[in-house]
Amino acid sequence: MADNEKEKELLEKGWIKAWMLFEVQATGKEVADKSLTEHIKKMKAEKDLYIADISASDVKEVEAPKQLIDKGIHILYAKVTEIVVFYQSYEILTNITINYAPTAIEILAPEKITITMREAQNALATVSDMMHKFTSAGLGGMVIKGD
Repeated sequence: MADNEKEKELLEKGWIKAWMLFEVQATGKEVADKSLTEHIKKMKAEKDLYIADISASDVKEVEAPKQLIDKGIHILYAKVTEIVVFYQSYEILTNITINYAPTAIEILAPEKITITMREAQNALATVSDMMHKFTSAGLGGMVIKGD
């Protein structure tokens, strides 16, 4: 089946088409290359998604931000990977977004997404669960506004 036919079939079945951008910066060229490649490889192994296109840049040297320059790190190595991916449901898209943390994401199709109450609840529960994991790890938490 040609790629265009596969994509058309998935959209007709109600799948969601999205574009995602992943970026990594590291102090080592090999680390930048390998870490992002492995990250995308793990994502490709997930169920209920179809990756239609992957485009990765070569690793490039970039100037480190001031806070790293102050610590003696002047150069970082950056790599960017863009993917076009189809998800069977909004819930799966939410899970993948949380677990793989793209730098940017854009839903390309369909124009309108309809989800069940169960899917909406599960997506929100996934976000809530991640927030609790951050709090438990001492990486942040909910700020409660006082009077």
